[in-house]
Amino acid sequence: YFYFYFYFYFLFLLFTFTFTFTFTFTFYFTLLYVYVYVYVTLRYVTLRYVTLRYVRSFVRSFVRSFVRSFVRYVRYVTLRYVTLRYVTLRTYVRTYVRTYVRTYVRTYVRTYVRTYVRTYVRTYVRTYVRTYVRTYVRRTYVRTYVRTYVRTYVRTYVNVNVKT
Repeated sequence: YFYFYFYFYFLFLLFTFTFTFTFTFTFYFTLLYVYVYVYVTLRYVTLRYVTLRYVRSFVRSFVRSFVRSFVRYVRYVTLRYVTLRYVTLRTYVRTYVRTYVRTYVRTYVRTYVRTYVRTYVRTYVRTYVRTYVRTYVRRTYVRTYVRTYVRTYVRTYVNVNVKT
């Protein structure tokens, strides 16, 4: 009888050990995996997308010039039965130089959270949770010509897809 009880006690210890070990291992592994994955993706996004792709700026400049002429005043002078007319004609040339500096800054943040729960007692569970957070900051115009104004359009899209 002693060996019989010892056998069941050994099975009980083995079961509890495997259960606690698999539970703690999967828990810490998923935490570490999520942390590393989120950190790597955020670093990749901030380094690659923001600095290289999504900051664009260009300068446009154009010149407009036109000529205006108008009669300033008319003066009449009478000398010995002869009337002379003096006309002053003014002419000026205006030239406009306009310069546009446009800068597009688009920030793009993607966050992936994937959790894997795997238990090897004839059950196989996978859960994928993907969250997309996209923030677009579009059209920041800095226009330099007598007046300076800034326009900012902010659009935020949040898509959450949960597949079980």
